[in-house]
Amino acid sequence: MRNNAVVVAADEAFKTRDVLQWLEADDVRAYGSSDHTALDMVRELRPRVVVCSDGPDGIAFCHAVRELPEPPMIVVLSEDPTVNDDVYFDGLTVIALVRAPVRMAALSRFISTALQVTARLDNKDRPADATPQPEGLLFHIGHQPRVLH
Repeated sequence: MRNNAVVVAADEAFKTRDVLQWLEADDVRAYGSSDHTALDMVRELRPRVVVCSDGPDGIAFCHAVRELPEPPMIVVLSEDPTVNDDVYFDGLTVIALVRAPVRMAALSRFISTALQVTARLDNKDRPADATPQPEGLLFHIGHQPRVLH
């Protein structure tokens, strides 16, 4: 069973600190880690939501999280001004792409709501053979779409 917690993974300590402070103000159990050590934390804590950046380390982290047996929802923060906020679902993982800078209060409310929704969904019976569909997940970052495999 997943924990009703959030892992914030970013190499920029100030970004992690800001997100953690807002989440904790909303009584959300949140843990911060660098992109390099966050996957171990996610495996250990089994959070419902992870937050990362769209840099190379963040995207690598996103790929690794999607490969977990029960992946959490992923919130990707992008500093690309051409990115549109969007939500994707590949059959197993929900990925929300959010353009930064973001209003932290709105992000915190979004994550709090996502925690409540995923907790309800976890209580329902899931088919044992739930597999991601389709194979690739399309991210629209800038003018060039990126496919996550």
